[in-house]
Amino acid sequence: MNHKSHADVDRRLAKISGHVEGIRRMIAQDKGCVEILQQMKAVMSALDSTRKILLKDHVQHCLAEALEQKTPSSAVEEIEAILSQIL
Repeated sequence: MNHKSHADVDRRLAKISGHVEGIRRMIAQDKGCVEILQQMKAVMSALDSTRKILLKDHVQHCLAEALEQKTPSSAVEEIEAILSQIL
C-alpha cells in the first residue's frame, strides 16, 4: 500500500536521528544536564509529532481499507491495534 506520509516520516526521523547524535555529542562534551534534558524533550516532541502523522495516515488508509474490504471483526482488530499504540 502506498502511504503518502512515509516520505515525510522518513525525513522527520532522519532529522530526529541527527538531533539524537547532537545530544550524544553534548554528553561527550560534558554539557549541562538541563541543556541536555531540554534537547531530549525536543526529540520526544518531534517523535510524538511524527507518530501522530503516521497514525493519521494509518487511520485514513489502512483502517479505511479494513472497514471497506474486511469483516467487521477484522475492522475491530485493526481499531484495537491502533488503540494499543496510542494508549
